[in-house]
Amino acid sequence: MAADCSKACIDLTVENGELVITGKRIAPKPKYTPRPIVKPTLKPSPKPTLTPSPKPTRKVTRQVKPKPRITPVRKKVIRKSLNDQIRQLLPTANIHLQPQSGALVHEPVIFWTGSPHNFKKSLYLLDVKIDLDLTVKFLWLWGDGTTLGTTSLGAPFPAFEITHTYAQAGIHRFSLSSNWSGRYRLDGGVWQQIPGVITTSKSTQIQIRQARTVFTS
Repeated sequence: MAADCSKACIDLTVENGELVITGKRIAPKPKYTPRPIVKPTLKPSPKPTLTPSPKPTRKVTRQVKPKPRITPVRKKVIRKSLNDQIRQLLPTANIHLQPQSGALVHEPVIFWTGSPHNFKKSLYLLDVKIDLDLTVKFLWLWGDGTTLGTTSLGAPFPAFEITHTYAQAGIHRFSLSSNWSGRYRLDGGVWQQIPGVITTSKSTQIQIRQARTVFTS
């Protein structure tokens, strides 16, 4: 966690795979100007003079309505999560596979994604510019209890960069998790590491068929 408190305190954390950016505006400190010290001056005391006694006057009392009490409004800490905005900006890791239909048991299926390796974006919170520089690692969950972690995007046929072979027929639901990590800076300052990993995922399903042996004469 880091902060920039020149005009606002900005903190970046990762909670449950989501990037949370918290901002708190800093009120400017009032400038203090000391008042001049005035030395008292001695005035001559006036001579007592005889004055006639004042006539009695009637006292008039007026009812003054009490003024409504105004309670000061406290400034609340502004906590704003940019996770939803960042999720919309992050590239979508689409899933592609070959063959799309007719995949067979004990035969490799080719997988790949169109997501880029890097993501760079600038955001603003409380007039503070936040630059993000992220890289991605992928985790394939094949739906049969096995996984594959890689930084490769994969490629279609004839490349066999990312493949998986299913041992049992049926419908398998698999998913691709994109784990983004990297650094950030505030108002063009020093780059700092984001304390955690931002995770997005997408899932789909594949039907694996059992191959049959057919004899021909």
